[in-house]
Formats: sequence, structure tokens, C-alpha cells
Amino acid sequence: MITSCLLAAATNYLTINTFIMRKLILFSLILVSFLSSFSQQTNPSNALTREQYLQKSKHQKTAAWILLGGGIALGVTGVIVDASNWESSGGDVLLVLGGVSMISSIPLFIASGKNKKRAMAASASFKMEKTQVVHQLSFSQRVFPAVSLKINL
Repeated sequence: MITSCLLAAATNYLTINTFIMRKLILFSLILVSFLSSFSQQTNPSNALTREQYLQKSKHQKTAAWILLGGGIALGVTGVIVDASNWESSGGDVLLVLGGVSMISSIPLFIASGKNKKRAMAASASFKMEKTQVVHQLSFSQRVFPAVSLKINL
């Protein structure tokens, strides 16, 4: 009876011990897998080149001029319609649409200027980057060449 109680206690102890060990091994593996991802990305992958910033600036400026010109045309048309026909509200609608169009061109002009500044401040260079690699059950740092794009904001 004492032997069977000791055997049951030993078996229970081994079962609990293997359960704890399995949890520890699983936790260790998860911890090691997240070791290479320390924090947020320092080199954004969506950095644009100087030509792309200039092209974006040009497209934004073109869209802004189109909105401004269209807004002026709608506003003038609204005033002419209002002056010729006092009973309809079509001129008022055109005048409001023209004003909204002119106002909506302002953020595009601002964004165009910012993108042009970014294009002028961008510089590219070659740089040696370091990364941690698991090699033969240990961590080692590996160096590789990378193209660096620096943008002064």
C-alpha cells in the first residue's frame, strides 16, 4: 500500500514536471523567435526617391491648379446665371461648388510644396547594416550592404 502510494506520487510528480517542462520549452521557443524583432522599423521600406517626390509634387500641383481654375469658372458661371435669372437657384449652387473647389485646392498646393521640399532634401548612399542571425545554436551578427535614403524633414 505504501509502495503504491509512493509510486502514484512519483508518477504524479513526473507528469506535473513534464507538463511544466513542456510549457518552459514552448515559452523559450516563442521568446527566441521574437528576439530578432526588437522594436519598430527604423528603415521604412516605402521611402520614395527624389524623382518620385518631384513627380508627386508635380501631379499635386497640376490637380490643385485644375481645382482652382474649375472653381473660378464655376463661380463666375454662378454669378452670371444669378445675374440673368433671379428665380432659379442654379447659380447659387454653381457659386457654392466653385467656392468648395477653390478651397479644396489649398491643401493640394501645400502638399505639393512639402513634397518638393522633401525631394530637394533627399539623399541616397550606401550603408553597411547589421542583423542578428542564429548560427549553430548561437546568435551572431551579420553585416550586409544596403542602400540608404535619408530624408530631412
